[in-house]
Amino acid sequence: MNRPHVIRPLVLVAALVIVPSLALAEVSVQLNGRGEFKRVVYLTGDRGRTHIVWGQTRPHLFPNTVLNPLGDNLGDLPPVIQLSPVTGLPWVVWPKNFGNLTQLVYSTWDANGKRWTDPRPIYAGLSLVWSDLMPALAFDGFGTPYLVWTRAEQTATVYFSTLLSGVWTPPLRVSDERVDSRAPSITMDGTTAVITFSTPVGPVTKRFEVAFLIDSAAKLMDNPVPPLEAPPTGPSGSGSDGFVKKR
Repeated sequence: MNRPHVIRPLVLVAALVIVPSLALAEVSVQLNGRGEFKRVVYLTGDRGRTHIVWGQTRPHLFPNTVLNPLGDNLGDLPPVIQLSPVTGLPWVVWPKNFGNLTQLVYSTWDANGKRWTDPRPIYAGLSLVWSDLMPALAFDGFGTPYLVWTRAEQTATVYFSTLLSGVWTPPLRVSDERVDSRAPSITMDGTTAVITFSTPVGPVTKRFEVAFLIDSAAKLMDNPVPPLEAPPTGPSGSGSDGFVKKR
C-alpha cells in the first residue's frame, strides 16, 4: 500500500504537553519553491477525550494547501490518505458528518489549480440511513482507486467500490452479511486485491481478482442485486487487520 510522507515535528508534540488546549491537527500539503506538490503533512493529536484530526497547526500556510480545516468542529472523522502511483498526488477519503450520520467524501490535490478539490460525496444524493466509517484506499499500477469501508448497519458490513469513467460504483458487499465485520484494509498483490477486516472471531482476509471485483461492481450500476456470488481467489483466513492508526 502506498503511504504518503508524514511530517511530525517534535516541537509540535512538546507544544501539546505545554498547552493542552492547542489542537495539533492538520491535513495539508507542502509545496516546493516552484509551487509544486512535495509531500503530504498529516498531524493528529488529542484534546482531552477528543481525537483531533482536522485544523491548521503550522503558521503562515496558504489556505488552499489545508484540507477541511473546520472538520473537527463539524464532526468529521479521520481520513485515509494515499498517493496515486500515476500522478504522485494525494487522494483523501474521509467520513463527513451530516446530521450525526457520516457519508464518505473525497478530495484530491489539483496540481494545476494548486489547491485541494472541493470534497465530493462518493455517493451523491445517497439517502443516509447508516453511517459509512473506517475507509481504506489502494491503487493499482494504472492509478485506479479501490475503496473499502465499514457500513454501520445492524450487522456491520464491509463494502467495496471503485471509480469507473469518473463514477464510483455502487457499494459491493465483500463480507458475510451475517457476521459483524469492521476496520477493513486493502492492498494490491499484482492483479489481486487483498481485503482484510476484523470480526468477533478474529481477522479475516479475502483475495479477489481485480477484474472480478470490477466486473461485479460494474454490474451493480445497472442491477441493484449484488452479483458477488463466485468465491474469491485464494483461501479466507486469519491475519492482521492491517488498520494503521496514524498518531
